[in-house]
Amino acid sequence: MKYALVNCDIYTGKKVLYDKAIIVEGDKIKDIVDISKVPKEVEVINLDGLSVAPGFIDTQINGGGGCLFNENPTDKCISSIYEAHKRFGTTNFLPTIFSVSNEKMIQAIETVNMCIRDNKYGVIGLHIEGPYINENKAGVHDKKYIQQISNEAINVLTENKGIIKLWTLAPEVVEESHIKTLKSKGIIVSAGHTSATYEQAIQSFKWGFTSVTHLFNAMSQFGSREPGVVGALFDTENIWAGIIVDGLHVNFASVRIAKKIKQNKLILVTDAMPPVGKPFATFKIGNLDISSSNGMCVTKDGILAGSTLDMASAVRNCIQKVGIPKDEALRMASTYPAEFLGIHDKLGKIEVGYLANMVILNNQIVVKGVITNGKYEKFDILPGLKARPSGDSSASLRSRDSRDRF
Repeated sequence: MKYALVNCDIYTGKKVLYDKAIIVEGDKIKDIVDISKVPKEVEVINLDGLSVAPGFIDTQINGGGGCLFNENPTDKCISSIYEAHKRFGTTNFLPTIFSVSNEKMIQAIETVNMCIRDNKYGVIGLHIEGPYINENKAGVHDKKYIQQISNEAINVLTENKGIIKLWTLAPEVVEESHIKTLKSKGIIVSAGHTSATYEQAIQSFKWGFTSVTHLFNAMSQFGSREPGVVGALFDTENIWAGIIVDGLHVNFASVRIAKKIKQNKLILVTDAMPPVGKPFATFKIGNLDISSSNGMCVTKDGILAGSTLDMASAVRNCIQKVGIPKDEALRMASTYPAEFLGIHDKLGKIEVGYLANMVILNNQIVVKGVITNGKYEKFDILPGLKARPSGDSSASLRSRDSRDRF
């Protein structure tokens, strides 16, 4: 299939293009040309002044569509999660499993392996969070599964090389040899659920840790006498950090400060739970009852248990609440995650030869459609919103004054 997207503002990941057309052929971006140069035989999709950006890439999704990967690490669960988050612009992601039995971790690895092999659900690898973490920063991780790390265990879990993309560990409970083993298998190692001191964190960066998981949450904080993991991150230029911009996990002012310091090393993550795309009041993590209301997932003791955040809302919050320019907020959700994961040669930008994975948004960062592996899918309304009269869907070009203001 070959078609052209026209009458749209194109956020390429580098700059913003106007009065251009994106030509998609198969699953790739074939060309970007002046609208007047779109071949007459090519089908034209008129986007009525909407914005097009690289599809969002989320490196930390626990659940969505009513499903929690920890409880059900299956193909069906990943499908539910994908469909839920795709509605909010996420075209690629890392299913995330946190501190479970070795049997469930192996099952998750096998499931993700199958998804990658069959090119299904936008899965680009697995994120394992734990079980080698600090009990004092466990959060909702079940402490009975927290264990000591060993190279033997690592070798068993990494037998299928290339499946585990990201692994969150506490620097103070591992040794340099463990990190070297993980790095040798192509795994990105991130610090999280940790009470590490500033010195321990700095040492872990030298060992090969290259990021920090959900910045500010479940880690030692930046103090005057002990800078902690947060201070070590701020003091080290080349270390990445994911951040949950829902206004609940991190104050918007803290996001703004972190952005000023980390610049293009700060990426958006959702840490999303089952209510995304399928809202409901309660769900379970193991034996824990989690309540979900007003965007917050908490235990009965008030411990945060992931989020109900979607990536479009994270981008919107960055723009409206933090004050980050739109093009930069979009990069935080796509271009920078692709760079972090080392897949920036095929995802995270709108360029010729890249995979045709894109998100289509209006000015309020409401997702109106996605393109996944070249397939265009239009979304008319968000769940729970009243339908509005649809416009002319013909291929004829409209003026730039007819922008969708929904």
